[in-house]
This record gives sequence, C-alpha cells and structure tokens, in this order.
Amino acid sequence: MKKFIGCFFLIALAFMGCRQDEPQPKSISDILLGENNLTILRAAITHAGLQDAFKTSTVTLFAPTDEGFKAAGYADASAITALPPEQVRALITNHVITSNYPSSVMKLGALNPVSMLSRARLYLSFIDGIAYLNQARANKLDLAATNGVVHVINGVVPIPLHSLGQLLKTTPEFSLFRAALMKAVGSDARLKVFTDSTGANPLDPSYTIFLPTNSAMEAAGLTLARINSSAVSSASLANLVSYHIVLSRFFSPNLPSGNLPMFDASFTTFVAKSSTGIKITGRGAPATPANVTKADVTATNGVIYVIDRVLSP
Repeated sequence: MKKFIGCFFLIALAFMGCRQDEPQPKSISDILLGENNLTILRAAITHAGLQDAFKTSTVTLFAPTDEGFKAAGYADASAITALPPEQVRALITNHVITSNYPSSVMKLGALNPVSMLSRARLYLSFIDGIAYLNQARANKLDLAATNGVVHVINGVVPIPLHSLGQLLKTTPEFSLFRAALMKAVGSDARLKVFTDSTGANPLDPSYTIFLPTNSAMEAAGLTLARINSSAVSSASLANLVSYHIVLSRFFSPNLPSGNLPMFDASFTTFVAKSSTGIKITGRGAPATPANVTKADVTATNGVIYVIDRVLSP
C-alpha cells in the first residue's frame, strides 16, 4: 500500500511539473512586458492610465517599437511621460482597434480603412504577407493574447487632425505654394478644395501632394512678388500647382515607383525609391529630381511629401 501511495505521489508531481512547463495564457499587458523593444510604449500606457484596459478589454494593439517612437521625436520614455496624460492616451488609442483583428482577417490589398479607438480613420494595407498601418510596417504579426492580439510596428501613427487645406494655410514653410494655389484657382476651380481651411476635415476624396518648401519655390523664381505679379498668369500657376498633386492617397510603403499620373492624368512624374530616400522627377527637368525631405505628413484627406525642388511639367 505504501508503495502504491508513493508511486501515485510521484506521478502527481510529474503531472504538476508538466502543467507548470506549459505556456500560461497571457494578456496583452503580459505580451508587452515580454518584448524588449517596447519600453517607451509600456511607459506611455502606464502614464495614460491604460494598464488595466490592456489586461481585460478585447482589443487589437498596433505596438510601436522604441525605434519607432524615437523616429517620431520621442527620444525616450521621459519624453512621453512629460506630456499630459490625456494627450498620451489619445496617441495610444490611435493604435487600437476595439476587436480582435489578427492578420487572418485582414483584407488583402492597400489602404483598407479601419476605425481606431481614437475615432480616427486610418488605413491598413496587407500585401505579400506584410501589414502596414498608414506608413508603419508590422515587424511582428499575431502575438496572440487572452484578450486580443498585438502587432508590433516600426513607427508611431499620428492622429490626422487637419485637412490638406488647413495644413497648407497654417504651415509657414508652405506659404508660397499656397499663394500660387490661391491664384491658380482663378483658372482651375478644381483646385479650390485645397484652399478649404474651414475645419471641416473631409476624408474623401483623397490626394497626395508633393509640396515644395518656400526655399524651393524661391529657387525656382517664384517669390511672393512674382506670384502676385501680372508676369505670371493664373493658368500657368494652375498648370504648375496641379503637377504636384496626385488623385489618390499614397503612404510611402505603397507609393508606386515609376511613372505616376498627376492631377491631370496626361501629365506624369517619375518616382524613384531606394534605401537612401525618395526622388521625384518632373518631365520638364529630368536631370534634376526633387528629394523628399519629409514623407507621410498625414491629413484627413491625404498625404504630403515635402520636397526640395519645384517640379517642372
């Protein structure tokens, strides 16, 4: 009898040991703790008071890496915790879908609209097994949790707060392009949509603008005095301005290389993408492409690429 009890006890211990070795269910909070490159995100979640939400609420979290936060201007966790908690909460909720959204249910193709917890509309692309949220690429997909799933992404996705028209009006570095635009409307009423700065924040239709800085405009001889002078017609400015606008929304991962039809489809630019950046070449100056100095400036109704040279049609 003693031998029987002893054997039973050893078997029980062995069984318990096996159970302890088995992976234990993890919440999204547990998964974040297990990823070494999500320290800034964890600090942001704590600062925003969202720890408990990621333990129990069923959500999908697109989790920016530390490198992604740094690229967005947040040098470390202290840069995030220095912000008001409500601002950090808004930023985090812009990376959350309020349902379980693994890659198996993602629609194939580019720019499928998704509604985030922040109430913003972002765009999810799933191409060749790679997922993108706006411009941010997923490095890891489908870290399954008891209350949802985590997709690790390489960038922070900003909340689009302003229309293209508002960004043009409120950004001093774009003032000369906007001056040309305002005069160009006199010859092409279709361009009026880009002068709207009323705060209506339209979502559709959407556009991409290759936007020269004031320095680029001046280098092309387009000073404010010349733009407003009779020497430059509204028709010529309409031709120039429209040559910087694409009739679709393109984030950098899905910006096509090669010939790209512009506002008037008969006019094309040439897009060259490489590991060192993006160059845009106009037909009128094929030897002098413009460099993209800042990509993926996000508006409610489109995307801006800041360029260092005016494109010549």
